[in-house]
Amino acid sequence: MLDNSHDSQEGQGVWLWTIAAGLILFIMEFLLFAAMVPSDWERRVNQEELAALVQAVGPRSANAILDRAAGWYDAAFIQTRLQQYSYRLLLPDPHTPAYGMEPLATNPIWPWLRGRLDVIWGALALALQRVAVLFSWWPFFLMLFLAAWGDGWVRRRIRQHSFAYASPLAHALSLRVIVWLLVGVGTLFLVPIVLPAMGMPIVGAIVAALFGLALANTQKRW
Repeated sequence: MLDNSHDSQEGQGVWLWTIAAGLILFIMEFLLFAAMVPSDWERRVNQEELAALVQAVGPRSANAILDRAAGWYDAAFIQTRLQQYSYRLLLPDPHTPAYGMEPLATNPIWPWLRGRLDVIWGALALALQRVAVLFSWWPFFLMLFLAAWGDGWVRRRIRQHSFAYASPLAHALSLRVIVWLLVGVGTLFLVPIVLPAMGMPIVGAIVAALFGLALANTQKRW
């Protein structure tokens, strides 16, 4: 009992550390965007990724994906006025009285700051577009995970009745790799590089295979 409790606490600590590391990476990406990424570079990445998407899935499907992403962006940031308020909060308007702060509006730092805001909002729009691409593959992912679940369950039952060894190391390692893959993909959604259009199904296939491996090596007492 003491060993099981210790293992459970250690497992929870690993999961919490993984989530915390993912959040830290997410915040660091935003700081990197705000400080280093040129606006022209981000626009070029967006155009090249869109062209690759059209080539991979066709114009009709690409337009449906873009419409979905645009709808999410509008609902999350335009209708809520978050984007508008961010510019109002951080960028002074030289035509609006601001208690004697009008001269600050001519400072050259404000055009630079506007460019950083443009990059951040553009990164969020691109991330939503990539999430929409991910959602467009859900029928394929569903079939993959059903197949992986069936295969893993059958292999687990075979191990139960044949007294074969179910590796706890393979089980734990598979789950950890799945978590790190998901964290990595979530982080890549904000990276200003062109992601391959077929990268989503490839990652989905890897995650499904790892899920099947983890299920096949689940301890027999479960």
